[in-house]
Amino acid sequence: MAEAWPEDLEPTDMTWGVVYNNRAFTSSLSNAQQITSHPGAYWTCTLNFGVLYEEDERELTSLLGRLQGMLGTVNIPSITRIRTDNIGSPVVASAVAQSTKIQLRGMTPGVRVFSRGDHITILGEMFEVVEHVSSDGAGVATIQVNKRVRKAITAGAAVEYRNPYCEMRRADDTNQWSIQPIVSNGSYQFREAF
Repeated sequence: MAEAWPEDLEPTDMTWGVVYNNRAFTSSLSNAQQITSHPGAYWTCTLNFGVLYEEDERELTSLLGRLQGMLGTVNIPSITRIRTDNIGSPVVASAVAQSTKIQLRGMTPGVRVFSRGDHITILGEMFEVVEHVSSDGAGVATIQVNKRVRKAITAGAAVEYRNPYCEMRRADDTNQWSIQPIVSNGSYQFREAF
Protein backbone atom coordinates (compact mmCIF):
# COMPACT_ATOMS: atom_id res chain seq x y z
CA MET A 1 0.00 0.00 0.00
CA ALA A 2 1.30 3.42 -0.95
CA GLU A 3 2.32 5.95 1.68
CA ALA A 4 0.21 9.11 1.89
CA TRP A 5 2.07 12.34 1.17
CA PRO A 6 2.36 14.40 4.40
CA GLU A 7 -0.07 17.34 4.13
CA ASP A 8 2.31 19.83 5.75
CA LEU A 9 5.31 18.92 3.58
CA GLU A 10 5.41 21.31 0.61
CA PRO A 11 8.28 21.39 -1.88
CA THR A 12 9.77 24.67 -3.06
CA ASP A 13 9.10 23.56 -6.63
CA MET A 14 8.07 20.47 -8.56
CA THR A 15 8.87 19.27 -12.07
CA TRP A 16 6.28 16.95 -13.63
CA GLY A 17 6.56 15.13 -16.94
CA VAL A 18 5.56 12.03 -18.88
CA VAL A 19 8.04 9.60 -20.45
CA TYR A 20 6.47 7.98 -23.50
CA ASN A 21 7.55 4.63 -24.87
CA ASN A 22 8.04 5.63 -28.52
CA ARG A 23 10.73 4.35 -30.86
CA ALA A 24 12.05 6.06 -33.98
CA PHE A 25 13.69 4.57 -37.06
CA THR A 26 15.55 6.97 -39.35
CA SER A 27 16.36 5.82 -42.88
CA SER A 28 20.04 6.15 -43.75
CA LEU A 29 19.06 6.75 -47.38
CA SER A 30 16.44 9.49 -47.14
CA ASN A 31 16.50 10.57 -43.47
CA ALA A 32 12.76 9.83 -43.37
CA GLN A 33 11.51 8.74 -39.96
CA GLN A 34 9.02 6.17 -38.83
CA ILE A 35 7.74 6.38 -35.26
CA THR A 36 6.08 3.56 -33.38
CA SER A 37 4.36 3.94 -30.04
CA HIS A 38 4.26 1.22 -27.40
CA PRO A 39 2.39 0.99 -24.10
CA GLY A 40 4.17 1.84 -20.87
CA ALA A 41 4.23 5.65 -20.64
CA TYR A 42 4.80 6.88 -17.09
CA TRP A 43 4.89 10.09 -15.05
CA THR A 44 8.09 11.47 -13.56
CA CYS A 45 8.35 14.04 -10.81
CA THR A 46 11.24 15.89 -9.20
CA LEU A 47 10.59 17.56 -5.85
CA ASN A 48 12.94 20.29 -4.69
CA PHE A 49 13.01 21.43 -1.08
CA GLY A 50 14.93 24.70 -0.84
CA VAL A 51 14.46 25.30 2.88
CA LEU A 52 13.58 22.54 5.34
CA TYR A 53 13.30 23.47 8.97
CA GLU A 54 13.72 20.75 11.58
CA GLU A 55 10.11 19.51 11.67
CA ASP A 56 9.90 19.37 7.84
CA GLU A 57 13.29 17.70 7.58
CA ARG A 58 12.20 15.02 10.06
CA GLU A 59 8.91 14.49 8.20
CA LEU A 60 10.72 14.14 4.86
CA THR A 61 13.55 11.89 6.03
CA SER A 62 11.16 9.58 7.88
CA LEU A 63 8.99 9.32 4.73
CA LEU A 64 12.07 8.49 2.65
CA GLY A 65 13.07 5.94 5.28
CA ARG A 66 9.66 4.25 5.07
CA LEU A 67 9.98 4.10 1.27
CA GLN A 68 13.37 2.33 1.52
CA GLY A 69 14.65 3.64 -1.79
CA MET A 70 12.83 2.30 -4.84
CA LEU A 71 11.00 -0.40 -2.86
CA GLY A 72 8.03 1.53 -1.44
CA THR A 73 5.50 3.78 -3.13
CA VAL A 74 4.02 7.15 -2.22
CA ASN A 75 1.01 9.10 -3.51
CA ILE A 76 2.42 12.42 -4.74
CA PRO A 77 -0.28 15.08 -5.13
CA SER A 78 -0.67 17.18 -8.23
CA ILE A 79 -0.98 20.34 -6.14
CA THR A 80 -1.56 22.76 -9.02
CA ARG A 81 -4.52 20.77 -10.38
CA ILE A 82 -6.70 20.64 -7.24
CA ARG A 83 -10.39 21.37 -7.84
CA THR A 84 -13.10 22.54 -5.45
CA ASP A 85 -16.15 22.21 -7.70
CA ASN A 86 -18.59 19.32 -7.60
CA ILE A 87 -19.30 17.36 -10.79
CA GLY A 88 -20.91 14.42 -8.99
CA SER A 89 -19.28 11.11 -8.16
CA PRO A 90 -17.60 9.93 -11.35
CA VAL A 91 -16.73 6.27 -11.74
CA VAL A 92 -15.33 4.32 -14.67
CA ALA A 93 -17.92 2.97 -17.08
CA SER A 94 -15.35 1.58 -19.53
CA ALA A 95 -11.56 1.79 -19.80
CA VAL A 96 -10.02 -0.58 -22.32
CA ALA A 97 -6.31 -1.40 -22.09
CA GLN A 98 -4.10 0.51 -24.56
CA SER A 99 -6.79 3.11 -25.27
CA THR A 100 -6.43 6.85 -24.68
CA LYS A 101 -10.18 7.19 -24.05
CA ILE A 102 -12.01 6.48 -20.80
CA GLN A 103 -15.77 6.50 -20.42
CA LEU A 104 -17.05 7.82 -17.08
CA ARG A 105 -20.52 7.88 -15.52
CA GLY A 106 -22.10 9.30 -12.37
CA MET A 107 -21.51 12.97 -13.14
CA THR A 108 -23.85 15.93 -13.14
CA PRO A 109 -25.81 15.72 -16.44
CA GLY A 110 -25.28 18.27 -19.20
CA VAL A 111 -22.38 20.32 -17.82
CA ARG A 112 -18.69 20.71 -18.64
CA VAL A 113 -17.08 18.20 -16.33
CA PHE A 114 -13.43 18.41 -17.41
CA SER A 115 -11.25 21.03 -19.04
CA ARG A 116 -7.96 20.61 -20.86
CA GLY A 117 -5.18 20.04 -18.37
CA ASP A 118 -7.31 18.59 -15.55
CA HIS A 119 -5.68 15.69 -13.76
CA ILE A 120 -7.59 12.64 -12.56
CA THR A 121 -6.53 9.56 -10.62
CA ILE A 122 -7.98 6.08 -11.06
CA LEU A 123 -6.59 3.30 -8.84
CA GLY A 124 -3.34 5.24 -8.26
CA GLU A 125 -2.75 5.94 -11.96
CA MET A 126 -2.86 9.62 -12.91
CA PHE A 127 -4.05 10.90 -16.29
CA GLU A 128 -4.25 14.36 -17.81
CA VAL A 129 -7.43 15.26 -19.68
CA VAL A 130 -6.38 16.66 -23.07
CA GLU A 131 -9.72 17.97 -24.42
CA HIS A 132 -12.70 19.80 -22.89
CA VAL A 133 -15.61 17.44 -22.25
CA SER A 134 -19.20 17.79 -21.10
CA SER A 135 -21.43 15.07 -19.75
CA ASP A 136 -24.52 13.98 -21.64
CA GLY A 137 -28.07 13.99 -20.27
CA ALA A 138 -27.37 10.77 -18.36
CA GLY A 139 -24.19 12.06 -16.66
CA VAL A 140 -21.88 10.04 -18.95
CA ALA A 141 -18.79 11.39 -20.74
CA THR A 142 -15.88 9.98 -22.69
CA ILE A 143 -12.60 11.71 -21.91
CA GLN A 144 -9.40 11.67 -23.92
CA VAL A 145 -6.24 11.34 -21.81
CA ASN A 146 -2.52 11.96 -22.30
CA LYS A 147 -1.32 8.35 -22.12
CA ARG A 148 -2.65 4.90 -22.82
CA VAL A 149 -4.59 3.05 -20.15
CA ARG A 150 -2.02 0.55 -18.88
CA LYS A 151 -4.45 -2.31 -18.17
CA ALA A 152 -8.23 -2.59 -18.34
CA ILE A 153 -9.85 -0.76 -15.44
CA THR A 154 -12.81 -2.41 -13.76
CA ALA A 155 -16.15 -0.68 -14.25
CA GLY A 156 -17.17 1.15 -11.08
CA ALA A 157 -13.62 2.22 -10.09
CA ALA A 158 -13.77 5.64 -8.42
CA VAL A 159 -12.28 8.68 -10.18
CA GLU A 160 -10.45 11.21 -7.97
CA TYR A 161 -10.71 14.61 -9.64
CA ARG A 162 -10.59 17.04 -6.69
CA ASN A 163 -7.21 16.01 -5.25
CA PRO A 164 -5.42 14.09 -8.02
CA TYR A 165 -2.23 12.22 -7.21
CA CYS A 166 0.10 9.71 -8.79
CA GLU A 167 1.38 6.59 -7.07
CA MET A 168 5.15 6.82 -7.49
CA ARG A 169 8.41 5.29 -6.35
CA ARG A 170 11.87 6.78 -5.97
CA ALA A 171 13.93 6.85 -9.17
CA ASP A 172 17.03 5.72 -7.24
CA ASP A 173 18.00 4.05 -3.97
CA THR A 174 19.99 6.88 -2.39
CA ASN A 175 18.59 8.95 0.49
CA GLN A 176 20.63 12.07 1.14
CA TRP A 177 20.02 15.70 2.00
CA SER A 178 22.17 18.74 2.70
CA ILE A 179 22.23 20.08 6.25
CA GLN A 180 23.30 23.56 7.32
CA PRO A 181 22.73 25.05 10.75
CA ILE A 182 18.96 25.44 11.25
CA VAL A 183 17.89 24.50 7.69
CA SER A 184 18.27 21.59 5.26
CA ASN A 185 17.48 21.06 1.58
CA GLY A 186 17.20 18.26 -0.94
CA SER A 187 15.99 17.21 -4.37
CA TYR A 188 14.27 13.87 -4.96
CA GLN A 189 13.25 12.16 -8.20
CA PHE A 190 10.26 9.83 -8.49
CA ARG A 191 8.69 7.78 -11.28
CA GLU A 192 5.24 6.31 -11.58
CA ALA A 193 5.01 2.90 -9.93
CA PHE A 194 3.52 0.00 -11.87
